[in-house]
Amino acid sequence: MKITLPVPRAAALAVAMLASLVALPGCGESGPTMGRVHGKVTYNGQPVPKGTITFVPTAPGGRNATGAIAEDGTYALQTEAPGDGAIVGDYKVTVAARDDVILDYIPKKAPPPKRLTPEKYENPETSGLTAKVERGSNTRDFALTD
Repeated sequence: MKITLPVPRAAALAVAMLASLVALPGCGESGPTMGRVHGKVTYNGQPVPKGTITFVPTAPGGRNATGAIAEDGTYALQTEAPGDGAIVGDYKVTVAARDDVILDYIPKKAPPPKRLTPEKYENPETSGLTAKVERGSNTRDFALTD
């Protein structure tokens, strides 16, 4: 059995079907609003040469954003993918910078790595560092001191 629709009705049906596909849940861009975040970390005026910077959200249910600190002290945050930044909002910030101890012998107990910045910066409750991430590009520099 063959069904033939008048051309205007067939066109309307095709448009309706196409519109329903476009409106399907899960299609298109979704997710939280992000802001790209980069900057520089210094300690007593000198670039921190390695480590990790972490933005810890102040709002419950948020997600951390982290970045590796390069030799010149610069970093770029990521939440899921390199360079995607952080979810827009307010953060407490931590910096963990340590240098591995290289020995020319094998000790019974390995020595802890040498801290390149004070320990207080490794905890969001004691670091005293905060940042606000906004939509678009954000430059957030941190000057650490003793």
